[in-house]
Amino acid sequence: MRSPVRVSALALAGALAVAGCVSDSASAPPEFTSQRGQALGKAQERARQACLTFSSHDAGEGDRVPRADWSVCFQSQRERSVEFAVVRKAETCPGADGQPIPWWRMPDVSWLSVSSARAELTGVEAALTKGVRLVGARPGVNPHAHPGDGASESWTVSSQRPAPETALDERWQAEEDIELLVVPPDARCP
Repeated sequence: MRSPVRVSALALAGALAVAGCVSDSASAPPEFTSQRGQALGKAQERARQACLTFSSHDAGEGDRVPRADWSVCFQSQRERSVEFAVVRKAETCPGADGQPIPWWRMPDVSWLSVSSARAELTGVEAALTKGVRLVGARPGVNPHAHPGDGASESWTVSSQRPAPETALDERWQAEEDIELLVVPPDARCP
């Protein structure tokens, strides 16, 4: 079990005496079911109900401070305490506690139609919880000029940002937009 680098206020509350629980050192600790995939806040509440103290830490290589909406990847129990290893809800759990997070990689969608590129990016968009921006590859070309007619779906992706195989890590999770530079079907890429 890894010791947490920093302890959140939620974890601190779990480390304090659990109201309504009677400590009986002679009895066996309660059997606590796996909370894998649950939000940390919900897992902590279940631990509290089972009269366990709890703590949490970043399941990846970092030392980020967990929040209640993060997802449980791993847990370890000792006696009357449980520790949760968690990642942000949009992240994939690492292979083992403390290993790197396996980030999605940007697929190569250049030269595909916009509709085919969107199909390739379905998993990426779901993981990032943000959409893909279409941008005209040439000045004055606007793929959104006639919204709702679906015409831009047949346009061609001229280039993309980020480049293929880029790890869609925290930077892309929070700050950067995925952009597809597109041209109409009858135009050439610049």
